Amino acid sequence: MLIIRKEKIIDFYVLNYLYEIHMIEERIRLFEKKYQISFRNFEIQLFKEEENFEKWDDYMEWKAYLKSFHHLKIKKEQIKNGNYQIS
Repeated sequence: MLIIRKEKIIDFYVLNYLYEIHMIEERIRLFEKKYQISFRNFEIQLFKEEENFEKWDDYMEWKAYLKSFHHLKIKKEQIKNGNYQIS
């Protein structure tokens, strides 16, 4: 019989979240490098310009990555702080 300790499962989830966070951070850095500004400044600039479909596509993707990034950071912290339930 295989026995898996609860701590190992928790470690796995933390490592998985760290991996996902890292991948998203890389995508965010690519947008920051491409436009040479932060997301907030990019958003302000975008709403002042004429419509540019490539920038709008990047804006939507960048915004989704930031939302995912913050969501994953919260989940990782909840697990590290013991704020989880095993069902």
